[in-house]
Amino acid sequence: MRISFMAYSIACYFIGVSALVALILFIGDIYLPVTVNKASTLAPDLSPETALFWNIILIVLWGLQHSIMADAKFKSWWTQFVPPAIERSTFVLFVGLATSGLILFWVPIPTMIWDVSGTSFGLVLLIAYFSGWAITLFASFLINHFQLFGLEQAFRLQTQTQSKRAIFVTPFLYRIVRHPMMTGILISLWCAPTMTFGRLLFNIVMTTYILAGTRHEEEGLIAELGQEYEDYQETTPMLVPSLSRKETHKTS
Repeated sequence: MRISFMAYSIACYFIGVSALVALILFIGDIYLPVTVNKASTLAPDLSPETALFWNIILIVLWGLQHSIMADAKFKSWWTQFVPPAIERSTFVLFVGLATSGLILFWVPIPTMIWDVSGTSFGLVLLIAYFSGWAITLFASFLINHFQLFGLEQAFRLQTQTQSKRAIFVTPFLYRIVRHPMMTGILISLWCAPTMTFGRLLFNIVMTTYILAGTRHEEEGLIAELGQEYEDYQETTPMLVPSLSRKETHKTS
């Protein structure tokens, strides 16, 4: 059983990572035959007005999958059926499926707002786009990348070792903003050499979801960590770095 759980977690990890890479290329309108500006054969043929609402629904469904399955109450119920060792891996699997659905059923709205591709400024924006995703990836390793993607939980079961007691720490980027992974994503969303109406819609709705989801996550962190996290909120901005602030929290 432990071996099958480990194999399952590894498979889910690669599905999740593949979906993330696909999403990066999809949003950036790079390399893939299906992007935010290029429809798949599964995407419905809709008018721009109808496509607007259709695409909003797709992002909302994508966000609901994330929010519901990450909710503590849902996880408490869910782990009655899914072993805790593979609960996070199953979440990652569903994220991969939801992301695939978003990509495959997205309806592009090609009206151009700006296009600076091929210019020096466009190159700067493209570099910033990938830099934002690099920040997100780096930030995931600063906390616990493999736990975030479910591998550590299955590995602990496989090796019959206990995970270390969770300690609230704020390594590197987490001393600059409280949610550097989300900061990186926001940088990437808005550093677009080519901005169509469809991509603008994606950015607006996704940014709204990130802001709402981050605030909801913080409510859970306050409930879990109490005054320690409230002190962290007082000293460290949520998403946008500040030039002047006090540091009173742990840094390693």
